[in-house]
Amino acid sequence: MTENKFSKYLLYAIGEIVLVVIGILIALQINNWNNERIREKDEQVIINQLIADLKESQKGLEKRITWETEMAQASAKVCHAFWKKNPPNDSLFKHMLRPLGSFTYSPTLGTARSLINSGKINIIKSDSIKNFITTYVEKVDYKVQDIKRYEETYYRKGIELLKQVVPSSSLHPVSYFTEFLNHSSKQDNELSRDDEFRSMPNEIEKIPFEADLQSLFNNQHIYTAYSHFLIAHRNSGSRYNDMLNRTNRLLEHLEKAKK
Repeated sequence: MTENKFSKYLLYAIGEIVLVVIGILIALQINNWNNERIREKDEQVIINQLIADLKESQKGLEKRITWETEMAQASAKVCHAFWKKNPPNDSLFKHMLRPLGSFTYSPTLGTARSLINSGKINIIKSDSIKNFITTYVEKVDYKVQDIKRYEETYYRKGIELLKQVVPSSSLHPVSYFTEFLNHSSKQDNELSRDDEFRSMPNEIEKIPFEADLQSLFNNQHIYTAYSHFLIAHRNSGSRYNDMLNRTNRLLEHLEKAKK
């Protein structure tokens, strides 16, 4: 009888242990499911933030590529004028003025940088997407630095060469200043138009230090300056185009991972 009781108690104890183990396993599985749901929810929040950043960058890069293309084309037209027999006319002024501006645009990388620096990028399950994000940030940083080098090496030197020959104000025809004053007087009626307080008078009869186009297009510094502008804007546009292609590819991957 004692042996029978012991056997029953042993079976009962084993049953209790099995039930406890099963309960623990079920609890762990439920916890894993909850953690996975939380991870998936956090992952979707991150993916949506990245998509928003990339779409903003997409628009900015497209505008920047258009701008750089126009600046490069204007620079090329000025350079081409040096190779023509006919003397340049005033219509070339607008092309000479267009390339005289430069700034570096950087895509929106706040979310991606934060993920990488904090280690939260591991919330994203796909290893390929994680690698793509890390590579994207590295490549964009490199391209931005490359653009800054073009600006410093070519654009800035082009400006220095141009200033040695002619001030930027001399690249404007009289019609530009007349139109500017007429527009300004309509838009700013409440402002003082007293010549006493302005460097530019209300009535313009000539441009001070007016540029002679014929002499400008016999000057090697002018040709070299616009060649520099052409290289800076053309190559910068190419780098922005590379960034846009990478942005589009990463955006495509993230759109597929979006639920």
